[in-house]
Amino acid sequence: MLVISLITLVAIFVLDVVFGMYYKFGYRHYWFFEMLHFVAGLFMAMFLSNFFRSNATVLIGVGVVVFLWELAEYLIAKTPRTAKYIKKEFKRKNITPEWKDTVLDIVLDFAGALVFIYLFLN
Repeated sequence: MLVISLITLVAIFVLDVVFGMYYKFGYRHYWFFEMLHFVAGLFMAMFLSNFFRSNATVLIGVGVVVFLWELAEYLIAKTPRTAKYIKKEFKRKNITPEWKDTVLDIVLDFAGALVFIYLFLN
């Protein structure tokens, strides 16, 4: 499961950046980023389950990764040079994260992790 989860997490990241952001698929289809967050939570739980046997520890690990990801989104938006680069490269006017989007991302990440735990660790 370690190799499968690693390959899938890299693929999710590439899908997010290339198709979701660069080609704007995720902006035209609202469900794209939501689906990626759910699947990323599931595969992150799969990855972490290779190292931790406790469901609670897997969820804590997912929480740490989700926190760092959302913090990175916030810091990118608040750092002038990176914000300018992202806006230019992906042709976006505003990259500031909104609370409702951040909360939805967190919920979907944990939903994916809980589905993995329910299906495979119990």
